[in-house]
Amino acid sequence: MTMVNDNDALRLRRLVFYAQDIDRINALLLGFVRKANAQSVVLIDREGHMVARQGFKQSDADAQSLAALVAGSFATTRQVAKLLGESDFRVLSQQGTESSIHVTLLGERTLQVAVFAASVKPGMMQVYCKELAGQLEQVLDEAAKRQPAADAPQLGNNFSEAMKDQLDQLFGNL
Repeated sequence: MTMVNDNDALRLRRLVFYAQDIDRINALLLGFVRKANAQSVVLIDREGHMVARQGFKQSDADAQSLAALVAGSFATTRQVAKLLGESDFRVLSQQGTESSIHVTLLGERTLQVAVFAASVKPGMMQVYCKELAGQLEQVLDEAAKRQPAADAPQLGNNFSEAMKDQLDQLFGNL
């Protein structure tokens, strides 16, 4: 069994996107908003950090809040799934009187969040979201498999220890 040190674990967990990845993601999201007549669509990581968004009419702060709250809600739903003997629920839909939301887990680390007018039929929402999910998963898979360029900056072997030392210098040994 191979042990993974803290630095390698950080490298494995982080999502790394290049400009061409974000351009492709934004094009897919914009196409989805237009085709599905969605109010917005957001791509976030499971911690609630926004990767990309299209179609939002609310402020940046509202979009960030939505991302964080949806990630928290999805984490809670994951625990419900486990209670029911499932490893995950891959899709979460909620309907309101004015807006509805459809959340899809892409791979293991990314959530696609689509916001629709409540007048859109849930079945149509599901079809559009499933199509987008397949397209986004292809982009995410390619990004995950890409090897960093030889001249790309790398985390040092002692990154975690150096970061702890820097924090200790700033805040003292807490």
